[in-house]
Amino acid sequence: MTLVFSGICQFQSLSQCLSSVNPVGGTENLLVLQKKSLRIISFYKYAGGKQYFEKDHHSDFDLISRSYYNYLSGIIGYGLTNRWTVETEFGYYINKSQVYNTQPVYHLKGSGLSSAVLSAKYNIYAEQFKRIYFSTAVGVRMPFSRIPQKVDNVELPVDVQPSIGAYGIVLNSSFVKENTGKGLRFFVTNRVETMFPNKQDFQLGTSVFTSFFVSKHLMFGWMKGDWTAILQLRNETRTHDKISGQLNESSGGTLFFVVPQINYVIAENWYLSALVDLPVYQYFNGVQMGAGIGVTFTLSRAFNLASSGDRDL
Repeated sequence: MTLVFSGICQFQSLSQCLSSVNPVGGTENLLVLQKKSLRIISFYKYAGGKQYFEKDHHSDFDLISRSYYNYLSGIIGYGLTNRWTVETEFGYYINKSQVYNTQPVYHLKGSGLSSAVLSAKYNIYAEQFKRIYFSTAVGVRMPFSRIPQKVDNVELPVDVQPSIGAYGIVLNSSFVKENTGKGLRFFVTNRVETMFPNKQDFQLGTSVFTSFFVSKHLMFGWMKGDWTAILQLRNETRTHDKISGQLNESSGGTLFFVVPQINYVIAENWYLSALVDLPVYQYFNGVQMGAGIGVTFTLSRAFNLASSGDRDL
């Protein structure tokens, strides 16, 4: 069994590695915080795939019949000043699973803490009259464990490890334009993640996420004021992985998603969101498991801990 599954890592599931880190929608989750403000975001995501791809078309390869995960994550941010916000992200995989097309059916599952990101976000530009905002952030990704997870004394393949056990650098930027009269917001986010090799000399490819959002306050009927609809167009691209310095030919690629989202404000303080990832185009290097439909639920709240004097600094 060890020999059979030792070769499976070449068929990397790009959809799992990338889509687990999609940006949280809503401008309240993107901009820097006021001084001494605290923001807590929690979200749950389910995603998976059932079809292999070779380049941009379906492949007859069928080693794995189904690949999926359930993921919990949290983001805590604190406003040091009105320009600087520090944030920490952390995640936990309830499961990362692969069901193999064998007789009898074989199921591999990993679970556990993934990694944490500690970052600093800076407000580069804020024009209140024109309602234009631009911020950037830089962070460090740190694994909770650098030891590969084993089940029944067999090391799990990379695709079902809760963490690849490597450090990395994360860069973010957010641009927001609001039209308060029409209840419209336009925003663009970018995220780049570069990983270093882990102790097994495996290096995940550099990932680039670019998203364009349009949001609209729903101002009619029973939805008036408390509901916001968001449409997101997202691209996820990753370069080849490396094993002992050599390129893994069946890794990396690019995906495009259309993501409808609905937000609801509870008691003017709590933000509840639901979104659906709909893949519209997928291109993979070599043969890889493609992305299926994913769903995410988000709950967030900001707490203003500052006195009136602090807010003016």
